[in-house]
Amino acid sequence: MASGPRKQKLPLQKDIDWRFALKERPFLGFFVLLARGSMLLAIVGTFLIATALLVHAVWEIIDAVIQLMRWETDTKELTLAAIESVDAFLIVTVLHVVAIGLYQLYIQDRIPVPDWLVVENIDDLKVTLSGVVILALAVYFLGRAIVGDGSQNLLLLGGGIGAVIVALTFFVYVQHKHKDGH
Repeated sequence: MASGPRKQKLPLQKDIDWRFALKERPFLGFFVLLARGSMLLAIVGTFLIATALLVHAVWEIIDAVIQLMRWETDTKELTLAAIESVDAFLIVTVLHVVAIGLYQLYIQDRIPVPDWLVVENIDDLKVTLSGVVILALAVYFLGRAIVGDGSQNLLLLGGGIGAVIVALTFFVYVQHKHKDGH
């Protein structure tokens, strides 16, 4: 039975001895280390924006509760603030997952994390981010539907958001199918 040449599997980051690679090819090794080190900026930046968003969301909740206690707002506005804050908390969670995932991919892959937080490749992060975008769009639409300010055509907004959600869901489906090898 004749078959074509076998496709060689590239080594994973944990399979590479970086010190040996630096000794053998110092010029290339320097750029690999520089690229890996520059990802620290992305990791720190992601944590910083997540922290800023978290503080902002908590402040919005406190402000909404104070306004309600002073009878300056109604429960509809408080409900909207709660929904938007929960959405922000979910986005903060995903930003932390992305930062930890980037750390695992570029800096150190052997950090002790729960199984659900293990990131093996960049596609895992893309799928996670797609899921959050879907959730954020749904929460945005829910907020506009609750407020019902009439400034936007709710049907068109829902249709546009629905189209994006369908596209992202298809992307996630294809990624899972590709990962499972089907």
